[in-house]
Amino acid sequence: MLLACSLMLPAFLSAALPAHAAPLNLPTDIKVQINDSLVHFPDAQPLLDGNSKLHVPARTIAEKLGYKLTWQQEGSQIHVAISSGDTTLSVTTGEQVISVNNQTASIEHPVKMVNGRVYVPFRLLAETFGKTTQWDANNRIAILGTDGKYHAPAWYRPKTIAKNYVKVIEAKATAYTAAPSENGGYGSLDYMGNTLKLGTIAVDPNIIPLGSKVYIEGYNYAGLPTGGMYATATDVGGAIKGNKIDIFVPESPSQASRFGIQQVKVYVLGS
Repeated sequence: MLLACSLMLPAFLSAALPAHAAPLNLPTDIKVQINDSLVHFPDAQPLLDGNSKLHVPARTIAEKLGYKLTWQQEGSQIHVAISSGDTTLSVTTGEQVISVNNQTASIEHPVKMVNGRVYVPFRLLAETFGKTTQWDANNRIAILGTDGKYHAPAWYRPKTIAKNYVKVIEAKATAYTAAPSENGGYGSLDYMGNTLKLGTIAVDPNIIPLGSKVYIEGYNYAGLPTGGMYATATDVGGAIKGNKIDIFVPESPSQASRFGIQQVKVYVLGS
């Protein structure tokens, strides 16, 4: 029987929350990672409930894992089935009884629907499909491993801007994706042959040398870490000349276009 199947977060968090508090939405605080990549939640964000347990939007996490999701509405309740291989997890909003391959089990708290989105407990999902979980306390990332390996955090929480920066640049920033229309023949690779990922930026090498580590602040975009981000200059672009940077975002071109052109501050970090 599956019991208490949610990711338990550190004690200092649970102590700060009342036992029966309503779910708390912490979209910029707790991140979710699958193997080596952060999960970008385009709208509905992960929730931390009143017992410090993590719940994730069912559709987004299923899509990122490559699982099949079906749903059916019955009155005010939504029945959701998530399938991969010969395993199917079935949940119903407002219910504490779930089923795995038609075998019922109980979970601690009812399955949630918030703002029209169904959420599933993070650890329930992992344990049902035999995946490993890690909790990176320093960066507050819940990591789901599908390959049985240890995975380092894909993002490091900025504390203060590093004091060993060698120069500061006021730059115009845009955002780009791995779409062929934007990245040409490189596909999903940067100029240096690395897979494009959150933290990749394109630069003018005459201004920021390729391979440089940087810290960027001043942007406003839901698909990027709030407050600032560390990145590595491993890409170039025909239009990226002078004090311009292009920030890779793991989204569609239409979503990335919402970034527009923003004025940012780029700290080029020393060794």
